[in-house]
Amino acid sequence: MNRRQFAHAALRLAGLAAGLGGSRLARAAADAEPVDAPFVDPALAQQAPAGDGDRHRALAAAFEHCAAAAQACVRHCQQQMAGGDAGLADCLRAAQDCEAIATAVARLAGNRSAWAPVVARQSIAMLDACVEACRPHRDRHPACKACLEACAKAIAATRAA
Repeated sequence: MNRRQFAHAALRLAGLAAGLGGSRLARAAADAEPVDAPFVDPALAQQAPAGDGDRHRALAAAFEHCAAAAQACVRHCQQQMAGGDAGLADCLRAAQDCEAIATAVARLAGNRSAWAPVVARQSIAMLDACVEACRPHRDRHPACKACLEACAKAIAATRAA
């Protein structure tokens, strides 16, 4: 079974489980093209021994701090945008993405998962995008500056791991 067949079967099963088996919504979901995510080789996870506690603790701390700073940045951007400052839209979107991935990496690292360093390495581009989105606002908005710095530290921790 290839990925497309698997995705279609999973969507059909999900539709049945939700009681939508014969509905148009279930058929539309089953006919939808699956999204191709970048492939991460499972062999990469074997490069990170599960018992490597120091590396996992460092990643967990850096990414927990990054997630908290991104969450604060999201709240700040939302408040500013509600007040009419539409210039923070890109920063808001990047911080939302950053918060999601940072939370995931922090959990993986906290669980000492062999996948933590792999996912952390894959997240560098997203963290870097957040740094770049926050950069124009760092002098006027302390939350953006804190987010930028926390993302940079998470990137550094990932490269050191």
